[in-house]
Amino acid sequence: METILKRIILENQEIIANKQLISRNYSIPVTDNITVLTGIRRCGKTYMLYEKAKLINPKRILFLDFEDERLIALFSLTNYDVIVDAYKMLFPNLEPVVFFDEIQNLPNWHLYLKRLHIKGYKIYVTGSNAHLISREISTFLKGRSLETTIYPFSFPEFLKLKNIELQVNDDIINQPYITNLFEEYMRYGGFPEVIKVASTDKRTMAKNIYNLLFYKDLVAKFDKDDYLLKLVVNKISENITKEFSITSLANKIISVYKTSVPTVADYFNILPEPYLTSNLYVYRTSFVQRESKRKTYLADNSFIFLNRVDPDNSRLLENMVFNYLLRKHSELFYYKTAKGKEVDFFVHTHSTKALIQVCYTLEGGDTKDREIKSLLTAMTELSMDTGYIYTWNQEETLKINEKIIKIVPFWKESLTDIYT
Repeated sequence: METILKRIILENQEIIANKQLISRNYSIPVTDNITVLTGIRRCGKTYMLYEKAKLINPKRILFLDFEDERLIALFSLTNYDVIVDAYKMLFPNLEPVVFFDEIQNLPNWHLYLKRLHIKGYKIYVTGSNAHLISREISTFLKGRSLETTIYPFSFPEFLKLKNIELQVNDDIINQPYITNLFEEYMRYGGFPEVIKVASTDKRTMAKNIYNLLFYKDLVAKFDKDDYLLKLVVNKISENITKEFSITSLANKIISVYKTSVPTVADYFNILPEPYLTSNLYVYRTSFVQRESKRKTYLADNSFIFLNRVDPDNSRLLENMVFNYLLRKHSELFYYKTAKGKEVDFFVHTHSTKALIQVCYTLEGGDTKDREIKSLLTAMTELSMDTGYIYTWNQEETLKINEKIIKIVPFWKESLTDIYT
């Protein structure tokens, strides 16, 4: 085992030294605690470890990927002292900085990390299982770790990966060019491997990522029926933007597949584990009222693209807005007025309150009046003076009864990370 570990350590030192990296728009806090990066597979967590590793002496890097099949024999050992021992055989006079990728694959990883931390090692780890990572951190590593969730690429990061550098006035001068890029981002999502390939290959690449997550992190890990699981994900994809209960979801599936409400609930509840889905609850003071219904969104728009025959721009835009808001705000809900009118998103943190509607276009029929009326009602109930409507490419500021509604093209809102 020591020989294999020494080979892997040296290989990874060389790989990291030669890696060309795209800097992400994250600020990972400097801490003496264990730095934990969590998030969906293939979103770029490993490259963020590389980015941290490139800041130190290459010989001090002890980087292991626990999805490397050469490490399987390690998992059966009673302790993992051999890891640092192998490093010390290579560099007896240096203290390693530890980088562990996909740590959840290592049995009893939390106990080993705790022991390394007590010994004073600087540690960075990544993980792709939300419940497992968070449970072990809160139980065994509380006060010893600092967790940051990493998401697929934002629109500014998408542009950076394509080597596109926008100037301050490009949102005015080159608007058609930017909106064309934004349409690609909205449809195919933010996984770096999907962004980098040609349009003809994007579906194949997105499917590869989805299948890895679906079969390895859901079907195999939880021993689930793949056909029923596909039905659950497909129904969620069809119903993005819509409020639903578990019972209503189950009834739709029961009409085409023999199952039960508890079984569908069980399948539904594992989907956030590998960060495939996130649930959004209505803003209520009562926990029971919040939990009875919810809206569910997918981690990346490529999954909607894969699960639908035809693109649905309204669902794509709302799903994208949700993920944009999720990475910025710790408390996010949707809001229903006293008379049942719905506002898509309500940001409610100690520093920010914002009501946001999402509508691909406000043209045609009574769409604009309906969206504005719901927003104004919610603003009145919550004593708020300003509300927002994110659209594809419409822009306007309205003043109605002393209240302000800002209609904003979402591609422009997405660029704020560049200009601020």
